[in-house]
Amino acid sequence: MPTKQGRLLDDDASFAELKIDRDVPQTWEDGFRLSKPFQSGAYEWWYADAHFSNGYFCIVAHNIEINADGEISAFIRLDIAKDGKKLSEQKISVNSNELQIADTHCDARMGPHFFRSEGGSLDRYHIFVDPDSAGGFGIDITLERTIPSYRPGTGRWDVDGRHFSWFCAVPGGRVTGRLFVDGAAIEVEGNGYHDHNWGNVAMDHILSGWLWGRAQVGETTIVAASVRFTNEVGGRETPLLYVTQGNLILVDAFNDAVTCLEGVKITHPDTGKPTSSDCIYLVDNGDLTASVRFDGQRTVIASYQFESSSEDWEAWYTRFPAKVSVELGKSDGATIRAADAGVLENMDFLGRAIAKAP
Repeated sequence: MPTKQGRLLDDDASFAELKIDRDVPQTWEDGFRLSKPFQSGAYEWWYADAHFSNGYFCIVAHNIEINADGEISAFIRLDIAKDGKKLSEQKISVNSNELQIADTHCDARMGPHFFRSEGGSLDRYHIFVDPDSAGGFGIDITLERTIPSYRPGTGRWDVDGRHFSWFCAVPGGRVTGRLFVDGAAIEVEGNGYHDHNWGNVAMDHILSGWLWGRAQVGETTIVAASVRFTNEVGGRETPLLYVTQGNLILVDAFNDAVTCLEGVKITHPDTGKPTSSDCIYLVDNGDLTASVRFDGQRTVIASYQFESSSEDWEAWYTRFPAKVSVELGKSDGATIRAADAGVLENMDFLGRAIAKAP
């Protein structure tokens, strides 16, 4: 049995050590979280996605990574699709001398691009990727939070100080602005999401992968994930489910309170590995039962090799346009049933074995 067991921290001592309020997320939690001296393999990113009423969909992430010499590199991920068809999948490099990142709130400036909160709060964000730096593709959108910020426990998956951390600043919100597609500006509006990740070691050192999905289904907002530790640190699976109606939190469950079942697997278009494109999250706490399914419809809208420190395995990221269905049952007999479009992603740090020279 591994001597160091990975777990999602939720004990009072961990909250105190990390100076996190269990009940009230703070603006600094969305600021720069890495500390100097930077450790090799450390990383941080600010992510957002949006579903627009005209059929467009985009994801954007402002990323930094720390190399073996403790130096920062930076890049932007930008994916744009429409009606399930991929239009752009880009990784835009940024000069590390052009980085300005605040630690009191979200304000990540990377050359001409930025991801920042307005007014230094968690309520409103302005996200910009310059189309002149990305072959005519870009975004200029405003995201307004409509759902309370969220993290499961401390949001820190930990193995004796080595960690993967997550803060969901905007589980759901309203998006307005413009997309740039092949140089043309397109007015957009719809629903959006923003979260923030960071860690002090390469992710594949402690994680084997995760499933993650989110959706706005009528008045119901859903965020779900299943984060898996490597067998070397215990192999524990840590599922989570967060469901709200407006500002009312219906489900906030994680670890053993949630069951995640995987369904349909597809042959990955790049690796050939059977890859989960379908999952169901189940909760039954006595007062409420919840069933949420993310059906990726066997359709890949983004697939690329992800950064990895392993000499044996390639890491692969895959995204699906999910049909999301939710069924909630309350003890008084009231039920909620709804379905709408969402997103499902599969991160696999054991995506494909690296061929060795004979």
